[in-house]
Amino acid sequence: HEQIRVASGAGLSVRQEDIKFNGHAIECRINAEDPRTFTPSPGTITHFHTPGGLGIRVDSGVYSGYKIPPYYDSLIGKLIVHGRNRVECMMRLRRALDEFVVDGIKTTLPLFRDLVG
Repeated sequence: HEQIRVASGAGLSVRQEDIKFNGHAIECRINAEDPRTFTPSPGTITHFHTPGGLGIRVDSGVYSGYKIPPYYDSLIGKLIVHGRNRVECMMRLRRALDEFVVDGIKTTLPLFRDLVG
């Protein structure tokens, strides 16, 4: 809504000081790529399981049996985690990454697991 207002020449309907922060969020973009070389990893996903729970969201359109083509964007899904603060968010992210399963192809999941420890 605000983008349309600004594009049409109108100002924002809220002031910066009216915006209230609500916790901490992190997004990991899970790709069908070799985590060492970032080269595409096409193939068939043999098992797919996404994490869930409070503060965890996964946006994805793939499933067990889905074939990742070599021609397009290698995005498998976006893992979005929210917590009341950074510490809680990181704890949820670690758990969510541990619960996320994509078998049959190489993904960037191991890279994210290493990055967040």
